[in-house]
Order: sequence, then structure tokens, then C-alpha cells
Amino acid sequence: MTDTPAVQQFKEQQTRHWNSVAGGWAAWLAWTEREFAPLTEWFAERAGWAPGARILDVASGSGYPALAAAARVRPGGTVVASDISPDMLAVTSAAAAAAGLENLEYRTMDAEALTIDDASVDAVTNAYGLMFCPDPGRAIREAHRVLKPGGRIALVAWDQLSKSPFFNVIFPVGGKHLSLTPSAPGVPGPFRFSMPGELESLLRDAGFVDVRVESRPISLAFESAAHYGRIFMDVAWKARIDALAEPQLEAFRDDVAAAVQPHMAGGALRLVATSLCASGRTI
Repeated sequence: MTDTPAVQQFKEQQTRHWNSVAGGWAAWLAWTEREFAPLTEWFAERAGWAPGARILDVASGSGYPALAAAARVRPGGTVVASDISPDMLAVTSAAAAAAGLENLEYRTMDAEALTIDDASVDAVTNAYGLMFCPDPGRAIREAHRVLKPGGRIALVAWDQLSKSPFFNVIFPVGGKHLSLTPSAPGVPGPFRFSMPGELESLLRDAGFVDVRVESRPISLAFESAAHYGRIFMDVAWKARIDALAEPQLEAFRDDVAAAVQPHMAGGALRLVATSLCASGRTI
């Protein structure tokens, strides 16, 4: 299937964007792996990370959860880390080398057109990547194609905005200073699948069975309001932040500090982030 010019243009823009924020994601990789540990355990259980398994991680970004999977499938197992952004995969490769993980392969590829043989992997994982695909159904069908009989899929996307103070505390600040609006359900963006039943339908329509979709909140810890704001500045809004003059940037930081005050306790900041965790298997 060939992309339309508009879709191709969108994917090229996405590649440029993720390349541009790869350094930010690298800086936050350790924090991500620590704070998202409960979801890592969900991936391990639902995707069947076990010694000897071959795993395809789609939209690996800076290495989550590909690096954790690589550690779990030793000895004898391998992980193919894939992403549309070569700069993101370079981050994953560097992190793997630093961790002494030698059982990863790296492939720059589109989730909707996987350059992987049919029925060749035991599990497919995807953490917060499917929601940016122009045609998510095509991406799910591709995942089904490359899985062995009885293979598993495990993917995570964001639940409704109202369930995640991690987002809804800072988004009004982003709207005020950066002219940002949250993406609507049904279009590429973080809340693409927040409509009830959509992820389940995608998996079932692609041929998966034993489909389960769970809403899972986790509590994320931050050292300060500045620490919290820095994440969005580095990994999501970098280009817009870089365009701000110093007085505007200072005003942004001040408003973030004010917004988090109701969530501070004993000098610490914790914010809930709620994900939709979807899994299934091939026949």
C-alpha cells in the first residue's frame, strides 16, 4: 500500500520532529525507565518476555521498553528496536551499549510498513507510538502479520486527558504561552485512542483474540515544578520553547510552578498519568 502525498508529508514531518527531540528523550531515559516500571512489568507479562524470545519493539524512541525487553529475553533472545527516527534509534543503541546489552538489532522503519518477515517474531510491543500513526489499523495488521501463531501484542496509549494530571496540569500553561491545544480523539496525537472501545476494535479487526484493554494509572515523581516543566520543554515542546524570548520563558516557568502547587506535598510533586494497556494474541 502506497502512502498518499499528504500522508508521506506527515510522516516526514514526524521524522524531523522526533529527530529534533532525540537528545531530550535521551536525557530523560533513566527517569522514564524508573517511573514507568509498573508498565514495564505489564509489558513483560502480556508480551511474554522470556529467555529465547524474539521481540519486535515498534516506535522504540530512546529505548523504552526495548532495553528492558532485551534484558529479560537473555539468554538466547533478541529484540528488534525500530523507529521512524534514526536519531532516536541512535539513542537506543548508545543506551544499550552503556548497559552492556548486545542482543538488540536496530531498524529504521515505518510501523505501517514493517520490513520484517511474516510470522517471524514471538511478540510485538509498542509504547505510546501507535497513536501517531496516520493509519493505526494498518500498523496493527502489520504487527499481526509478523507474529508467529500464538504470538502476542502488547501496546500502550494514553487514556482520556481528564484522567492524567501529568498532562492536564501543564496543558493550560502550554495553551497560554505556546498556543497549544490538546489533540482530539481520532486524530494523530496523544489522546488518539481515548474513545472507549477503539483500541479493542482495532485489535479484533486485525484478527487478534484474547483481547484485553485495561486503564492503568501510575504515579510519577518529580523533584520540583522546574523538573516537571523541563520534561515537556525537552521532549514535547522543544521547538516552541526555543522560540520564546527569555521574559516569555520565565513567565512560562512561573505559571508551571503556580499550576503544580495543589499537587505538592512535603516539598515533593507527584502526578498521575493514566494509560490504556491493550494486548492480544494471534491464533
